[in-house]
Order: sequence, then structure tokens, then C-alpha cells
Amino acid sequence: MSNNLVDIAEDSARGGFFLFTGRFLSLAILAICSIIVARLLGPENYGLYALSLVMPTLLTGLIDFGVNPALTRFSAKLRAEGKPQLAANMLKAGFIFKLITGTVMSILCFIFSDVFAIYVLNRPEIGSFIKLTSLQIFFQTVYVTLNSSFMGLDKMGGNAFTMNAQAIVKTALSPLLVILGFSVFGALVGHMTGYAIAGFVGSLILLKNYKSLGKPPSNSFSSNIRIMLGYGFPIYASAILLLFMGQYQTIILAFFVSNAEIGNFNITITLSSLINVLTFPLSALFPAFSKVDPNSDDLKSIFRLSIKYTTLLIVPVTVLVIILSKNIVYTLYGYSYDFAPTFLQLYILSFFYSGLGSVVLIPLFKGIGETKVFFIRSLISILIFLPLAPILTLHYNVPGLIVASLLSGLFSLVYGLFIALKKTRVTLDLKASLKIYLTSLLSALPILIFLHFSPLSNIPNLIISGLLFLLTYITLTPLTGAITKSDIQNLTPIFKKIKILWPIIKPIIKYETKLLSIQSK
Repeated sequence: MSNNLVDIAEDSARGGFFLFTGRFLSLAILAICSIIVARLLGPENYGLYALSLVMPTLLTGLIDFGVNPALTRFSAKLRAEGKPQLAANMLKAGFIFKLITGTVMSILCFIFSDVFAIYVLNRPEIGSFIKLTSLQIFFQTVYVTLNSSFMGLDKMGGNAFTMNAQAIVKTALSPLLVILGFSVFGALVGHMTGYAIAGFVGSLILLKNYKSLGKPPSNSFSSNIRIMLGYGFPIYASAILLLFMGQYQTIILAFFVSNAEIGNFNITITLSSLINVLTFPLSALFPAFSKVDPNSDDLKSIFRLSIKYTTLLIVPVTVLVIILSKNIVYTLYGYSYDFAPTFLQLYILSFFYSGLGSVVLIPLFKGIGETKVFFIRSLISILIFLPLAPILTLHYNVPGLIVASLLSGLFSLVYGLFIALKKTRVTLDLKASLKIYLTSLLSALPILIFLHFSPLSNIPNLIISGLLFLLTYITLTPLTGAITKSDIQNLTPIFKKIKILWPIIKPIIKYETKLLSIQSK
């Protein structure tokens, strides 16, 4: 890699590490909360809990208008250009805009809560719950705006802090309030309080960073908003489509399947975040793609290597979770969630698309400013999902809905790849991806044999299977060519910069290097 590319990679890796650890810890804490609350409420009430959050989540997405990604891009870009005061002005305008829209939407949700409960969710009994969660719109608006701002300022530590503060408060309060007899109401109060406290503390941290940028110039509020909307609106339109699709699938489920099946599906979404946490650090590539020439070889190198290293993580974890789905679900949530293992196996098949660049295309298009492509990708996805979802759900229940989602995602990916290859001349390393797929599948064989004969319970099976898979995978990757000496040379200086992670990665890299040297003899 070139020196410029190494610098960008190190910055991205450092930021990505903070995002990964923050996201991982918050998801781990939230998973504990989910397990406790799901067990306490049971499938029926847990399904009502999930439905009560549909409208606030949907309405929160409606009021972004692309300001959040614009805050990230322009904060990073203007600082890189030596204009921190202009970055401060953008942050100020963006926050004022989001506070106004968040307040207005919270009021509207409260007023129309009963209408949403009856006509949208087909559950008249949860009108009071939606009134309560209307406050979440304001709190969550502040929370997501903070996270976008921290990313643009390269303050990934602040991002990690707010995520964990939200998770800790929710995990402390929600189960406690359920135990005290407040049932679904208590779980929702704990959920909202987490966003409220995280937003308050995060705002204090951001204010300190904001002041360090210097006094903002007298640019008008309206001109800054126009600039942000001009860049971010296609991303917003795309996000609206995807948000609508996510809530549309919940509405489809509300009409065609039982509360218990919805509860099982919600468990599936929660558990899939075990893999999503590996894709979250790729948010750090957003500013990285913004720093390089779209026509340069550096961009092509970042794209190819990002796909390869992402696939090295995501594909094996996906294979492992598919094999251990029953052990995972029954250990964490109990045997009453008997549909969830099958749902999980189907749902996470979408992560196999990572070898074709599914998760790297997002920061690529954002970074180079091709936001319209973002919108068209989402439009293709939803146009396929809209007719397929109700038809397949009617005949096959939740599995039908998941298949509709997989198909829509595949067509969207194909379009995104076509545009990426055409406009930026990037290329895919399909040979490298195929080697990783093969290595992951081969690593699953020892686990399948072990589980077939194992008399042990779920927890020992999970521990032994995980260790066995890890050992097999890191042994096979150099032997199959999934990892090469060039990859070791690329990764070593990057991980050395992350002092907390290096002691863990160092023995693995040594082991891989030893196998590569033996193989080359």
C-alpha cells in the first residue's frame, strides 16, 4: 500500500476499533437486557413491546432529511481543508434543525397515537404505549445526531461512550421496572430513559469538542441547511425507503402472523446484531473514502481490501451462527422461542453478500458523493419487496417475509455493483472471496461432527464449538490462500497502532505467518 493509503487505513482502523468496541459492548449489554426482558414478558408481551416501538422508530427516521450524514461528511471535509470554524457552523445549524424537527414529530406522534395503533398496527390496545414512546422521537433524534457529529470530528470515543451509556441505563431500568410489575410499560420507560440520559451526557461531551473548533462565522442558518440537504437528501430518501421497508415488514407481520411469531422474529433481529457489530466499524470508511481521489488507485485498493477483510470476519461468523442457532437461542432465551432458530438461520443469509461488497458499497458511495445511487439502490430493493412480502408471508409466514427480504437485497446489490464498477472503475477480487467462503465451510465440518456426537448441554457446546471453529479457521486461511503474506504485511502495521487490540492479534498473526512460511517451503 502507498504511504497515503497506510495513513488513511491507520486512521480508519483506529476509528473503526473504537466504533467496534463501543458497538460490541453496547450490543452485548443490550443483548443481556433483551434476554431478561424477553424472558420476563414472554413471547406475547414481548411482541407487543416490539410493536409499540414501530411508529416512534419510523417517525424518527422521517425527520432526518439527510442532515446526519451531511454532518459527518462536512465536519470531516472542512476540518481536513483547514476550516474548523465552518465545521462548527455546520454542527450548530444541524443541531438546531434536528431539535426543532424532533420536537414537532414527538407532538404529532402523541396526538395520533390511537390512529396508529388501530389503523397501522392493528392493535388498538397499544395506543397508550405509543403515546408514551412518542417522547422517544425527541431523545433518539438527539442521540443519532450526536453519533453522526462525533464521527465527522473523528471522536469515535464519544460515539462509543453514548452508545454504552444508552445500553447501560436501559439494561438497568427495563428489567427492574418489569419485575416491579409495570410489564410492557416498564420496559418501554427503561428503553426511552436510556436514550434520554445518553443524549444529555453526549451533548456535554460534544459541546466541549465544538468549542475547540473556534468561533463559527456568521454564515446564515438557512444556507448551511441548504448545503446539507443538497448533499444528504438522496441518502435521506434512501433511508426513508429502507425504514419504510423495515416497518412495512412489521406491519405485514402484524396482519398475517401471531404475537408469538413476532416475538420470535424480534429475537432473530436482536441476535443478527452479533454479526452486524462486525460491519459497524466500516462507518469509519465513510470519511476515508472522502479523503482520496475517486479516480485514483488508492480508492481501488481501499475498496478491494475492505471487501476482503470484511469478508474474512463476517462470512465465518455467519456460518458459525447458522450451525449453532438452536444452542444460541435456547441458551439465551429459552425453549419457548422455538421458531427463532429457523428464522435466524434464514435471516442472516444476507451476510453472505459481504463477499460481493454489500457492506463496503455504502461508505463508498457516501464518501465519493454519489448519493443518488444510494437512493436508486433502495428504490430497487423496496419495489421488489413491496409485492413479494405480503404474498410470501401469507403462504409461508415469517420465513416467506425473510425470503422476500433476501431477494430484494440481492437485486439492490447487483445494481450497486454495476454502478460502482462503471463509475469508479473499482474491481472485485472474486477469487479471494471464494477462498474465504470455502475456508469457512470447511471450518464448519469439525463442529458438525462434534455436535452430532456431543452429549453436552447448550453452553458447553457453544464454547467448545466456537473454539474449535476459530482454531480450524485460522489454520485453514493461509493453507487455502484466503490470507497471504501481503495481507499480513498490510494488517500488521495497522493493528500495531491499536495498542489495546494488538496483544490479541499479535499471536494470531504470528501463527498465520508461521503457516505461510511452512507452506512456501
